Amino acid sequence: MGPWVYYLLFVFYSVRSLCVKEARRPVFSFLGFCRSEHNGTPGGNPAQKHQVISNAQELITKIDAEPVKSQYVTYIYHSSICSYCTKVTDSIKGNQHVEIIDFHEDSNLEELVQTEKPIVVLMKNINKGSSIDRSIFFAELNEKGGKIQVPALEIHDFIMYESDEIIKFYKHLIEKVGGGEGDSEESQEE
Repeated sequence: MGPWVYYLLFVFYSVRSLCVKEARRPVFSFLGFCRSEHNGTPGGNPAQKHQVISNAQELITKIDAEPVKSQYVTYIYHSSICSYCTKVTDSIKGNQHVEIIDFHEDSNLEELVQTEKPIVVLMKNINKGSSIDRSIFFAELNEKGGKIQVPALEIHDFIMYESDEIIKFYKHLIEKVGGGEGDSEESQEE
């Protein structure tokens, strides 16, 4: 073995020892040098990451492939200082088929979804209140979706970004549960 092989081994182990932990994730995890704290595998826990859907039609196809449910529970990751997030909530606010509920770190899911409305939207603020301090939902969105971008819709094991696509999805879901009356004026108010 030449001296360059020893040099490469030295560099490899030096970089591995420099792995600095930030928010329970190694800085150099993208190189595969550091193991995740969650399950001992490189690169984090892929079982928790949801499939990211790029457009409403793709998500509609996946949801429509399943039998019609009596209630659809969805989550919106949002920020109280995000105008696109407000655009999404304003598009569904006041609709007779939609219940919008603030979801907090200590919320009980079973209690929150006890409503007769067929669409439940649980709002997860990635900030604490209206400040810029991060809530636990910030890290949760990063784990599930692979990036921090709001608004983000979560339904089943899918995540979708982009406000216009989220609005298209909710319009379809409202039509589905309402028997085609999704374009009512109360869902269109802005």
